[in-house]
Amino acid sequence: MSLVDELIKELESDPEKAKKLLEKMTEFYSELSFSLQIRKLVEQMSLMVEEQTKIWQEISKIWQEIKAIKEEQTKIWQEIKAIKEEQTKIWQEISKIWQEIKAIKEEQTKIWQEIKELKIGQNRLERKIDHIYEGLSASIMYVFGELSQYAGMTFEEFVRKFLTDRMRRAGEIPTDRELKPAVIEGEEIDAFLEDPLIVVEITAHAKSPEKIEKLLRKAEKIREAYGREPRKILIVQTADKDVAKELRRIAEREDVELIVGRIL
Repeated sequence: MSLVDELIKELESDPEKAKKLLEKMTEFYSELSFSLQIRKLVEQMSLMVEEQTKIWQEISKIWQEIKAIKEEQTKIWQEIKAIKEEQTKIWQEISKIWQEIKAIKEEQTKIWQEIKELKIGQNRLERKIDHIYEGLSASIMYVFGELSQYAGMTFEEFVRKFLTDRMRRAGEIPTDRELKPAVIEGEEIDAFLEDPLIVVEITAHAKSPEKIEKLLRKAEKIREAYGREPRKILIVQTADKDVAKELRRIAEREDVELIVGRIL
């Protein structure tokens, strides 16, 4: 008989002992089950601790990242502040530049006003000089025109020589060229030069504006023949006052250079 069989037989013969054994075994299994539960709890807690450790490590990394971001943000704000300060300086410099430009423009305006006044003064001076020179030329032309009759020279010849010399001295024509009589397109020209293109009408006395109209007709034919505008000059030794006035009016309108030696 085995040990287990003997144990069973003894328990059957002594129910009280069997009851106690059952109670003991129940207590043992209960303690064993509780121990297993505790172990499981400990294992779970251990896992939770490990997980929490990982979580805290991750949180620590997050805080480090946040710290790094804040430091970067601080740098960015410092850079923005520096940029704004630089922009402020730039705008201040631009403002100075515009002020300088304004001052320059004001100075330029003053300069142009000064130039305008100088030009006005110069034009007045030139008109005075031209008037004096024209009067002097007219007087000289009249006097020498009268004297030329005694020197065996016609008034036309004298005027051609006088104008040639005057234009050479003024650099208006080359020194190797001179005004000469010519026939262009069937028209007799008292004094003519091809280059530069000049046409001159010469008369001892003007009784009417006919002489300047005659000059304009000849100038038109020369313009058609040469394809460019000629310089037009009318020389009158003497003219009546009203005729001289009309000649000047037409001369200004038609861009004709007019010299009247003497107004009667």
